[in-house]
Formats: sequence, structure tokens, C-alpha cells
Amino acid sequence: MVEQVFGDEIAERRSAVTDEERQRQMDFILNQQAQFVTNMQKLEEADTQANKRIDRLERVLKLALRAGLRERKERRESTKEAREDIKEIRESLKALIASQSHTDQRLNALIDVVNEGRNGKS
Repeated sequence: MVEQVFGDEIAERRSAVTDEERQRQMDFILNQQAQFVTNMQKLEEADTQANKRIDRLERVLKLALRAGLRERKERRESTKEAREDIKEIRESLKALIASQSHTDQRLNALIDVVNEGRNGKS
């Protein structure tokens, strides 16, 4: 009988301690879950901000690439125009050289005529 009275009391104490331990464990788990949820929200916010920065960087990169391609195209065109201008200048210079040579020949002929005329009068 003593064992039954004390046995029941001991069983109740064990059960009470076990219930308290379970409650503490449940509280711990709930606190961990709440902390996990808070951390996940912070991570989601950080991810959203990072995605915005990445989107902004992508737009800037696209603009820079377009500007670079446009500059490249403009340089090609200006280089082509410069080459054409140089070609025209060379052709004009060749024509000028030929004309100058012809003028020199005519001037030399005139000088010869004038010299012959002076030689004849002297």
C-alpha cells in the first residue's frame, strides 16, 4: 500500500517533470522556428535588394555595350571616309605632280626661247 501511494506520487512527479520538459522543448522549438522565419524574411529582403542591384547593373551594362557598338560603328564609318579622302588626295596629288611637270616643261621651253632671243640680239 505504501508503494502504491508513493508509487502513484512518484509517477505523477515523473509525469509533471516530463510535461515541463516537453513544454520547454516545445517552447524552444517554437522560438527556433520564429527565429528561422525572421531570418528567412531578412534573407528574402536581401535577395530582393540584390536582384534589384543586379537588374540595374544589367541595364547599365546593356547601355554600355550599345554605346560601345555605336562608337565602333561610327569609327568604322569615319575610318572608311578618311581612307576615301586619302585616296582622293593621292589622286589629286598625282594629277598636280603631272601638271607641275608639264608646267615645268613649258616654262623651260619659254626660257629657252627667251635665251635664244637674247643670244640672237647680242
